[in-house]
Amino acid sequence: MSELYPEPSIPAAGADPGTREAVAHEARGCIEYLLAELRCASLRARLLQADIDAVGLALKGGLITTEQALWHLEDIGIQRLFIEVAS
Repeated sequence: MSELYPEPSIPAAGADPGTREAVAHEARGCIEYLLAELRCASLRARLLQADIDAVGLALKGGLITTEQALWHLEDIGIQRLFIEVAS
C-alpha cells in the first residue's frame, strides 16, 4: 500500500483478541476507503465521457471548429491524445 494507508499487520497466532479486532477494523476501513475511491473514479470517467461526447456533437453539428474542439479537449485534459491526428 502507500505510506498514507499502510497495509494492516496480521497479528501472530494467539495474539490478543483486541489486537485482532483492531486489525480487522483497520482492514475494513481500508476496504471502505478503496471502494469509495473506485466509485469516485467511475463517476469521473462518466463525466469525462459526457464531455467528450459533447465536444463531438458540437463539432459534428458545426457549432465549433476543429481548433475549438481541440481547445475543449485540452480543457478536460485529453487533448494530448489528439495532437498527432490534428497536426
